[in-house]
Amino acid sequence: MAPWYGPHYGVAAQGVLRGLGFLYILAFWSLASQIQALSGQGGLQPASALYEFYLQQVGPNAPWLYPGLGWVSQSPVWMFVLCGCGVLGGLGLLYGFLPWGSGFVAWICWVSVLQLCQPWLSTPGDLLMSEVGLYSLFLVPVFCMKYPKAHHMASRLVGIFLLNLLAVRVFFTSGMAKLSEEAGSWVDSTALYHYFETQPLPTAGAWFFHQLPGGLLTYLLWGWMFIELMLPWYVFLPRIFRNMFAVALVVHSVVLLMVGQHGVMPLLSFLLALSLVDDVSWRRLLPLSWGPSASTQMFRPGIGGVLCLLILVPCLLFHTVGGMKIRAPVPWKWVQEGLSRVYVGVTPPADPEVQQQRVEIALHGSMDGESWIEYPFWLKPTHPRSLAPVASLHVSRLDLAFESYSRSNLIEEDKVPLWMMHLLQGLLKGDARMVSLFPENPFPDEPPTYLRLVLYNMNFADPVTRREKNVWWERTPIQVLGPIFSLHTMPKQES
Repeated sequence: MAPWYGPHYGVAAQGVLRGLGFLYILAFWSLASQIQALSGQGGLQPASALYEFYLQQVGPNAPWLYPGLGWVSQSPVWMFVLCGCGVLGGLGLLYGFLPWGSGFVAWICWVSVLQLCQPWLSTPGDLLMSEVGLYSLFLVPVFCMKYPKAHHMASRLVGIFLLNLLAVRVFFTSGMAKLSEEAGSWVDSTALYHYFETQPLPTAGAWFFHQLPGGLLTYLLWGWMFIELMLPWYVFLPRIFRNMFAVALVVHSVVLLMVGQHGVMPLLSFLLALSLVDDVSWRRLLPLSWGPSASTQMFRPGIGGVLCLLILVPCLLFHTVGGMKIRAPVPWKWVQEGLSRVYVGVTPPADPEVQQQRVEIALHGSMDGESWIEYPFWLKPTHPRSLAPVASLHVSRLDLAFESYSRSNLIEEDKVPLWMMHLLQGLLKGDARMVSLFPENPFPDEPPTYLRLVLYNMNFADPVTRREKNVWWERTPIQVLGPIFSLHTMPKQES
């Protein structure tokens, strides 16, 4: 086969792999502190019950349809083993020790905990990390003890191409979702009037963005839509256009980190941006003393690379145009179905709808039924002064679950989900695992006798109120959701 000369991405390949290793460490470390309370035996939604449900629905073929190491065991020890192996795999990627093997171990462990911890790990960033983890395995040779020099990795273009197509799909489909009928506020350019206030877990930066003039917010929205709808196609243009898209992704990610708790999604966008910049651009940016050397290697696609391009690339393209009702032909449809079982190609669009009003659920406890004390949350704003200053490296899955519940139809129907009942029952019994999900325990001596859920309307305080009262929010009580809960009135829950 004749050699194909093209741009080289040795720096991008190493940067993506090391950055992904850091994200694996971050994600597994954050999950390990919560996994027992969330999915352990007697937790909010035990993994053992989930796997029993799979077996009842599918039968003995369930491990093939829901692959993962969770089938080995759902015990607490095994959950910590998976998290520990994921951290070790991330360390191997970060420091370059057996990079391909380390990346494969971390990816397998991440797919397994995604299976074990449903629905707690279902944000766009959680699902996207599985896909980035799979494609990153094409960036480094299988049999290598450590990272080669950047110019020796320069020809790993199959993985770079897959990551570039992934960037196109993620951002273009997100922009298209914002143009749907259900997301009308993006079409009429009013979405950002409410977005910073009503997004799931805002930071203090969101308050400052919310105070910007309406005209400036409109221009910001147009820029946001331009990045998601137009710039992804710059991937297929010459170097300067690819670099423009990379810079736009970095700006997009920085804004998301400033205004909200989006987990690893903005950090994964950094990695996708890095995969767009070739070695020639890095030589222009970095000092000559430590910049990458010019690569003379040529790209010779092997059998594995050709098969990868023929199988995975059409799947990515069909995923990208999925909103246009275009279905994949049978061979690639089978591949899509197989990849979706390991959470590849299932990342939902981010922020397709923007709510007009923020509704928050506060949890109150009491010893006598008259004097109530509010439970604090890590990131969820319920108190007028509660607002995280910056995006946190540790994402509380309980906070996200409360946010999802407050946006669901269960609120209107005045229903409490099963996981919430398990949480309330655990708090009433003084279960240490449930208490550990909160930053502080307002009842350190003995558990509360009563619990209640209170709905509030939340609005950002105006600058004058913010300065005079030192609060971020103005909240108005709506109602008490459901009854007053106690051990005597709560129904028995299955473990």
